[in-house]
Amino acid sequence: MNLKQRPLKIVHHPQPKRRYFDVGLGAICLAGADTGGAYCLLDVCLAPGIGVPRHTHTREDETYYVLSGELKVEVGDQSFLLRPGDTLLAPRNIPHQLKNTGIAENRYLLVFSPAGFENFIDATAVTAPDGAPAPTQPPPVAVQNVMELAAGYGIQFG
Repeated sequence: MNLKQRPLKIVHHPQPKRRYFDVGLGAICLAGADTGGAYCLLDVCLAPGIGVPRHTHTREDETYYVLSGELKVEVGDQSFLLRPGDTLLAPRNIPHQLKNTGIAENRYLLVFSPAGFENFIDATAVTAPDGAPAPTQPPPVAVQNVMELAAGYGIQFG
């Protein structure tokens, strides 16, 4: 995509609605519709000890930027302990997993490039109550066949 050909527009989403994303709590800050498909931006929190199982994105690169707490990310055969201010890029087609190994809820930004992952979130997330903390166990999901749906979005688990 040639970004110079894309018309520029100003996008402001004050306090997007927070939702349960499988094992985490988060919000879609910017979707592909906002960025001409270039990327999507998520704001995510995980409770201590909670993690996302090993998976592979076949369509998007995933970038983490930690705002608070810590986040252990394993990409391929490498392990990284991210703390506030740390950034990590997990390229597509490389298996990765993440976990909050700290003692407090963490918070981090996720950028998926190109956009598209937010559509998976829209299909599977459920609205969280105002002020809800990150879940300490998997919350109810919008659909029961999350793993099967993931494959349709280019996400492979295991």
